[in-house]
Amino acid sequence: MERSLLHTLQRFSIRYSIPVIIVILILSAIFGYFLLQVEINPEIEKLVPEDREVILLNQKYDADGEMGEYMILAVTSEDPFTIDGLQAFAQAAETLEGLPEVRSLIQPFSMVTFRKAGRKLEMLAMSPNGDAPDTREELELFRRRLTTDPFAEKLLISEDGRTLSLTISMYKREDYTDFMTAMDSITAELDKHYTTSLTGHPVLSRAVKSYLTRDLSRVLFLAIILILVIYYLGYRALRAPLMTLAVVGLGTIWCIGTMSLLGYTITVISITTPPLVLTLGSSYSIHILNQYYRGTVETKQRPRLWIADTVVHVNRTVLMAAGTTIIGFLSLLATKLEATREFGISTSIGIVYCAILSFFFLPALLNHLPSPLPKHQEMVKEGFLSRLLGRISTFVRKRKWYILACFAAVIVGFSLTAGKITYETEVMTYFPQKEKVIQDTMFIAEQIGGYQQFNLTLSAPEKEKNYFLQKEVLEGISLLEDSLNEEKNITKVISFVSYLKNLNTVMFEKEGIPESSALIKLLSRYIKALSSQPEPDETITLMANQDFSRVNLSIWVHDREKNTLLADEKLAQLVGRIKSKAAESLDPEIEVDLWGESLNYISLSRIIRRDQRVTTVLSFLFVFILTAAAFRSVKFGLYSLIPMATGILLNMIFMAVAGIPMDMTTVMFSIVVVGVGVDNAIHLILQFRKQQAALPDNFDVALENTLKIAGRPIVITTISIVAGFLIFSFASFKPIIYFGLLVAMALFTAAVGSLIILPAILSIGQKNKTDVKS
Repeated sequence: MERSLLHTLQRFSIRYSIPVIIVILILSAIFGYFLLQVEINPEIEKLVPEDREVILLNQKYDADGEMGEYMILAVTSEDPFTIDGLQAFAQAAETLEGLPEVRSLIQPFSMVTFRKAGRKLEMLAMSPNGDAPDTREELELFRRRLTTDPFAEKLLISEDGRTLSLTISMYKREDYTDFMTAMDSITAELDKHYTTSLTGHPVLSRAVKSYLTRDLSRVLFLAIILILVIYYLGYRALRAPLMTLAVVGLGTIWCIGTMSLLGYTITVISITTPPLVLTLGSSYSIHILNQYYRGTVETKQRPRLWIADTVVHVNRTVLMAAGTTIIGFLSLLATKLEATREFGISTSIGIVYCAILSFFFLPALLNHLPSPLPKHQEMVKEGFLSRLLGRISTFVRKRKWYILACFAAVIVGFSLTAGKITYETEVMTYFPQKEKVIQDTMFIAEQIGGYQQFNLTLSAPEKEKNYFLQKEVLEGISLLEDSLNEEKNITKVISFVSYLKNLNTVMFEKEGIPESSALIKLLSRYIKALSSQPEPDETITLMANQDFSRVNLSIWVHDREKNTLLADEKLAQLVGRIKSKAAESLDPEIEVDLWGESLNYISLSRIIRRDQRVTTVLSFLFVFILTAAAFRSVKFGLYSLIPMATGILLNMIFMAVAGIPMDMTTVMFSIVVVGVGVDNAIHLILQFRKQQAALPDNFDVALENTLKIAGRPIVITTISIVAGFLIFSFASFKPIIYFGLLVAMALFTAAVGSLIILPAILSIGQKNKTDVKS
């Protein structure tokens, strides 16, 4: 028998099985060391690709890059104005100000308000001495100032007066673990007096990290149990599940270790990589074991090289299956999401490792086990599953036109529902909605208005000094701000103009912009003094620069309809309306810039939509090229695409009907299906061509033998993989749950397509004809 290089290497791994096993175990120990170094990255928001224009504007107005995230700490009680409670709240604010992660606070005690004192304005803190009240008189004064100041409402106090809050401006940090530990101590003290609520980026990040750590261990454990149970039931021999688990277990360790070496982290997207490798990689071992049990046992050989001579018959199947899976995942390199690209590379590497270990480590292990018993071989060849598959071949031959009509109906159904698939990019919807972090976020949004903020900065023509002290210019900005406050998803706007109008009311008891430029300049000095206070909030410092050639409107937004963060289409539409309103209200020579991290979400659904289409087309194209070249037949290359196309189309119909959206994770399901779903078709077509070559004049028997031999590993691996993906339903995040469900459904229908639709197509015009190119 002519031996390929792969066959020769397999014989080598059996002849020198002990050294091969030792080398593999040493490599596993090395990869295991690096596995322990891999980090979990909980930053969901940082998975969003940064828009080039947004980056440039952020750099323009935040040159030092120090402006980071916002958090809100809220306390609620039937009467929050008690001396003991307020002193605890003030102590919390003081502790927070001392933390290195905190840039500044907007808090009720030291926030500046104004009152008229004779012919002047007096600038003073909401609470006497800028601290918690000590007496009933100070308490009532604090209550009155806080409840009557127009800037305090929906910023420091809720409309019903039951919730007080402080807004924390954070420095950018990679890790907020120490900060959140300190925050736990702070809220524990406040819980003695109030019901506390906390929201913001660091809070969400900690919740994500907790979920990812829990989900990863849970999903991996359940995947291991499934492999052991399903493969034992499939072969009724312990070596099948144990050998398979050894191969994919080491492949997964190698994969995660490589991720660590490459500097990759475990994210909401790449958390699926380890269970994917564990589940998908098992199919290669099962194809080899299936052939191992069907082979001729030569017990006198030492070492038993018959193992390599037997499994060589599936080498091509495993190579093609692994190749198409790798191509599918590597097509993710065309995406714009960095985390998705890392996921594609990591999973591809894991598949390579599992294939290598299946080819060499598995035969080396089998060399040290007793030869398979005749009863196990008989079950594989003529057991219940083989008999069932034989009956399926009869059904397919007799009902082929009905089967093809069902396939045509799937295509029609997809064409009718494709436009109804939605896209979801708002990360808050990823969390379990009953979790405290989500409930707190929703509560704070209702009471205070949320923490999502961006800026509208206006610059004078040619940077003209004192330009924004002109009455007509200020009136235009005032009209713009009034118009913005009418937007239902804008919760508050803080600007130089709104402060100026408030000072005019306090000083002269007149609403609107002051009548004369002298009064405008007078009042502007108070605002400039406000921004010169020790450690002012950045919202205040941004309101106007020193020469009033630039002003800023800080805009706070929240999706009031869904009570969640504002993102994607709604955010894009709001930004469009803001720009339109600015153009209508302002002098066209004024430079208008919208900037802030939140604006990265504007184009996310467009990016997801584009990535899904591009990667699916590329994966289909590359898989077709590979299969057509391997089969040396365009026809069989096209045939191999039909089962996975069936799975994807049915899934798209299901998503449209069930309302399951595309997001950063579910968008990848079609790639997994393309890369994995084609494996069964390849296995079946390869076996069909062998049987057709052996039985050129008896198509019925050739097809029956094909389904009996190739169908068994298809059924077993499909059950294992589908069950493995259904394990994702135990995850915490909706996208991961949906991802597992969608892939499981698609691979199941793709397997059905391989066992029913593909044979029906092969039977058309094939009977008693030879169409094989060796």
